[in-house]
Amino acid sequence: MILQRMLLLLRMIRKNLVISTLFLTMIAGAAAAQEGGTVTGTLTDADTGEPLIGANVFLVNSYQGASTGIDGTFSFEAATGYYTLRATYAGYATQEIRISVSEGQTTTIDIELAESVTEFGETVVVIGSRSERTAIETPVPVDVIDEVTIRESPQLELNQVLRDQSPSFNASYQTISDGTDHVNPASLRGLGPDQVLVLVNGKKRHTSALVHVNGTFGRGTVGVDLNAIPKSAIARVEVLRDGASAQYGSDAIAGVVNVVLKEDANKIQINGGFGAHNVPGNGDLTPGFSDEIDGKTQWFNANYGLEIGEGGFFNISADYLNKGRTNRSNPWQGNIFTPNGDGLAGNGQPAVITLLDGTVIRVNDDETELIQRGLQRADFSMKTGQGEATSGSFHYNTEVPLSDNANFYSFGGLTFRNGAASGFYRLPSQEERVDYNITPNGFLPEIHTKINDQSIALGVKGIQDGWVIDASANMGQNSFLFNIENSLNASFGPSSTRTFDAGRQKIRLGTGNIDVLKSLDTIGSLKSLNLAFGGEFRVENYQLEAGEEASYSNGGKMTEFILIDADSTGRVKNSGSQVFPGFQPSNEIDRFRNSLGLYAALESDITDNFLVDIAGRFEDYSDFGSTINGKIAFRYATPGGFALRGAASTGFRAPNLQQLWFNNVSVQFVQTDAGLQPSRVLTAANQDPVTKAFGVPELKEETSVNFSGGITWRPNGQLSLTADGYFIDIKDRIVLSSRFDANDSQIGDEVAGILKPFEEQGVNAAQFWANAVDTETRGIDVVLSYGKPVGMGNLLMTLAGSWTETTVKQINVPQTLAEKFSFENQAQVASTLFNREEQNRLEDALPATNGAFSVRYTLPLVSFLGRVNYFGEVQYKPTNPANDETFAAKMLLDLDIGFQIMNGLRLHVGANNILNTFPDKHVKAANINNGRFVYSRRVTQFGMNGGFYYSRFAWEL
Repeated sequence: MILQRMLLLLRMIRKNLVISTLFLTMIAGAAAAQEGGTVTGTLTDADTGEPLIGANVFLVNSYQGASTGIDGTFSFEAATGYYTLRATYAGYATQEIRISVSEGQTTTIDIELAESVTEFGETVVVIGSRSERTAIETPVPVDVIDEVTIRESPQLELNQVLRDQSPSFNASYQTISDGTDHVNPASLRGLGPDQVLVLVNGKKRHTSALVHVNGTFGRGTVGVDLNAIPKSAIARVEVLRDGASAQYGSDAIAGVVNVVLKEDANKIQINGGFGAHNVPGNGDLTPGFSDEIDGKTQWFNANYGLEIGEGGFFNISADYLNKGRTNRSNPWQGNIFTPNGDGLAGNGQPAVITLLDGTVIRVNDDETELIQRGLQRADFSMKTGQGEATSGSFHYNTEVPLSDNANFYSFGGLTFRNGAASGFYRLPSQEERVDYNITPNGFLPEIHTKINDQSIALGVKGIQDGWVIDASANMGQNSFLFNIENSLNASFGPSSTRTFDAGRQKIRLGTGNIDVLKSLDTIGSLKSLNLAFGGEFRVENYQLEAGEEASYSNGGKMTEFILIDADSTGRVKNSGSQVFPGFQPSNEIDRFRNSLGLYAALESDITDNFLVDIAGRFEDYSDFGSTINGKIAFRYATPGGFALRGAASTGFRAPNLQQLWFNNVSVQFVQTDAGLQPSRVLTAANQDPVTKAFGVPELKEETSVNFSGGITWRPNGQLSLTADGYFIDIKDRIVLSSRFDANDSQIGDEVAGILKPFEEQGVNAAQFWANAVDTETRGIDVVLSYGKPVGMGNLLMTLAGSWTETTVKQINVPQTLAEKFSFENQAQVASTLFNREEQNRLEDALPATNGAFSVRYTLPLVSFLGRVNYFGEVQYKPTNPANDETFAAKMLLDLDIGFQIMNGLRLHVGANNILNTFPDKHVKAANINNGRFVYSRRVTQFGMNGGFYYSRFAWEL
């Protein structure tokens, strides 16, 4: 079976991926294997002269190399040519040397590696500790995903790379969710996208302008668009899996992701490739393979670095990525041309439509009408799956010496991404949403997005009398434009246009930092004492711009059909652009806030085996006040390579400006007993009169308490183990409420009256942000790594697993809100404020258990990577328990085979999810919704795209 699927993979690559043919031809035309020589030498500690055991020594981009033995020596065969020899060892600075290999000769290179401390006394790992620590020596868990792993990952975007490499990080593509189709909500340790802080080179990264308001994981949150940072620019990513608000400020409740940019000089790296997804089954999306592919993807990137002065550099990256659309919907099974598909109007009379020119059309039953119009049910289907996206980016990182003791540095970039995704099909029978004069067969509206992301940082870092001082300024912004295509404003009738500018959101962040680090003279028997302190001033700006008038206005056109009922001609058609009504002038905002943060940290090696780290932070916000947080962490090493570590901290997250000020009217499809029904929902800003009329208080910060503890074990340079448990208690968590429906019989007249002024826009429900829930999260992460020389190659194996569980402990109902309702008890109010489905998104929408086992084996001319990803079960719990569903755990197999073609040039063929595994299908009819949703869009394990089969190349000069 696997052999057959591998053959299918090769046929797909040969048929659809031109690059395979190109490079396989190069292989055939290349000379036979060259004779070569031997590379040998010794690796030692630069300070002590001790041999480094289990270090990696290899020729860059050649798969020729070895690991050092117990005496620090290495030896391997290599083809003739000129190479860059790279030596790496955990906790030590990587070193590269240019060498030549001659036929029949032995090249001897002895290398001394220095501990991985920069010129100014900081460690390569810059999170988790502000002193000289390797990843496994920090008192809290830190994952380090290195440049080779990132570059060689078959995943094309950073979110998905991290999902495969960090045990408790999760991010999947969403579908039919407005802008969220193009910005993946990411999670660390089971918490929300806005509860993980993102840094670039240790400086705070701005968020996306988009706020997730549709029915996906992360609803109501704002996160950082990690996919705006290209892979080619990244030297490594450090993932701190512990609460860190006391060290880094707001958003760090779940942890910190620090993206470190490349500093390489004097080399060029070029990567590119083609790939595609395989559609499951044979037209019915059953598991298995078919002859159909979609989601065709092409990518190309280049990175170049050059030296500046003595020790300076300028590194630049350029990236291009084009992702095609996937479709995982079945043909539409519901009614099409009349409300019941029988050719009768709602009043029981034959359905008749009169066009603008006076033509009278008799509408037959669906099957007859399909034949007469030459259509099929598939023509009325949605396109549920990955949206289309084309992106380009330019990023740089530079450092220039100013003197012997100070450097100037700068980094930043530009990313532009255009996307396209579908909404719900507007059927001919939905006379309030279509116009027979323009779209007699209905239409499938699309949201086309334009995302622009820019950032720049400038700073000076130097040392004076042992004080390390870093002063910097950082500016970043993100804009998100909605263009609506293949749509119409039905209330304008035949005069409606088909495309609309629906408006834009923008977010800007300006940050000034000063950080000071000093190694103090020790007191008594203390081995070390390090002091760090500093300050940060931030200015944030959020803007919401209205769309063109036709995207939101009401043209007053009445329905001209007789399909719904006898009174249909008296109804005004839906206003605004279908699928996404534009932002209105009344929605426009331009809001600022500023904040000041001050921190201090003291870290000491009490003894050679005992480390203690204490940190505190004060922050003051112009819009909600101040907060103080603290953290204490320790690490105690025991004989045999074991160490115990743990931490306790308090944390906070400030409400972001989008949660405070975003407001609009949107179309959301709500699950009812009759299936999914469209609802025009008003999202009211926190300061909006509507929100105040509901009795919702002003937003305040979330607060948290975080405990973690675990062990590390590294008996030698080949094996390492970390296991860490954690407990996170969050109070006053900010969430987007459930929808308050004015037609709900349980809602009092006062609440229904609040929405009365919005009836003209078709609004029948409202939602808003509130500090509505308290949650409790607990879990454990385990990572085991082992590597050693085997035969003629090097073997590296990694096993990682994560279990996490979040529970909604309490729904906080303000008394002022409860008084607005006619409910008899508080529990009913709570279930309306934050209903069962909203709780489901926090508790069950992501797998509680994840795991991955990877094996990489490299030979001189061939490499092999195999990885098994495990995604635990997820549960969907809508408001009606009768529609509950559980989707079983799945295992995905990834394979990648690389061939060395010539010096510096490699070809890879492989697949993510080679067995084309999909989540379980929906089984409840209400969730399938007449074939629209074969797979769940509300909860997600790993997406619904299926296998991705590719051919790619990597070229280093």
